[in-house]
Amino acid sequence: MTRSRSPTTLRPWRRLRLRPRMLRDITAIDTSASVLGERLAMPLMVAPTGRHRLFHPDGERATARGAAAAGVPYVLATAATVSIEDVAAECLSAPQWFQLYLPPERSVTEGLIDRVAAAGFRAIVLTVDQPVYGSSPRSARTPLAPSPDIRAVNLPGQPVAAHSYGAAHSGTVTFPATWRDLEWLVAPLADRRAGERRAARRRRAALRQSRRQGHHRVQPRRPAISTRRFRPPTPCRASRQRSARGPRVYVDGGIRRGTDIVKALALGARAVLIGRPCVWGLATGGADGVRDVFTHLRAELARTMALCGVAKLDEVTRDLVA
Repeated sequence: MTRSRSPTTLRPWRRLRLRPRMLRDITAIDTSASVLGERLAMPLMVAPTGRHRLFHPDGERATARGAAAAGVPYVLATAATVSIEDVAAECLSAPQWFQLYLPPERSVTEGLIDRVAAAGFRAIVLTVDQPVYGSSPRSARTPLAPSPDIRAVNLPGQPVAAHSYGAAHSGTVTFPATWRDLEWLVAPLADRRAGERRAARRRRAALRQSRRQGHHRVQPRRPAISTRRFRPPTPCRASRQRSARGPRVYVDGGIRRGTDIVKALALGARAVLIGRPCVWGLATGGADGVRDVFTHLRAELARTMALCGVAKLDEVTRDLVA
């Protein structure tokens, strides 16, 4: 009898162990967190994933509605199949961010930024790990053939929402962002809204570390290093209190349980992003399914905190992880 193994993305988080603290007052568990100046009910966000109309007729609109119902930020992907403006209409009181690819045509980037700013999106999440299209032999053997009406509607020409793992795309230069491009992108952000220079500075003082499910492979079957092995740009303070001035690090990849969330926070993350579980919730229950994913994760987070002897997230420090 062979023992089943966890998927590659999940295994590194499973290897970490928690060190529970005993005889602590955990009568009231507080899962709230501050993310870029926003007070949230939990340190969770919807990770940017594209082509949601492949999984539900309402697509990203339903995902945004479910995220808003759960009170968590939604990071809308550039490759969305619903317009920026329609997604913004589902915002309610939950923040919305925009994941940006940086195409060579700066006019395209300017147009996207102007639209998301006008729609009320509060931050830009710039993806820098895709200078060329990736390689996935498995995906190339099972090509995606979406309905012609499912398109990346926010991009020029509204291309059909198919993936780019075919032989025609493999290795093609697509988003080769450089530090010069980043300087060009950041400079005007402080001027796009009068009186929000400080907010713009906060937004660009953060790092999202993502394995992106290892889908940009240098070699077949050799995925990228797990985000579980990430380290903050500077060490976390040894004190019980998490540093208010420390680096803002957000992480995703393989996080499926409340225990994974606590481990990520203990290693120095300010918050974690949830990708595939949100898509699964969307596919099975639409907006309600997305909301239920976060309701479940928040309950697991609270239970894990109680079992670990921490009543609030400031008490989740590096020594909690073995």
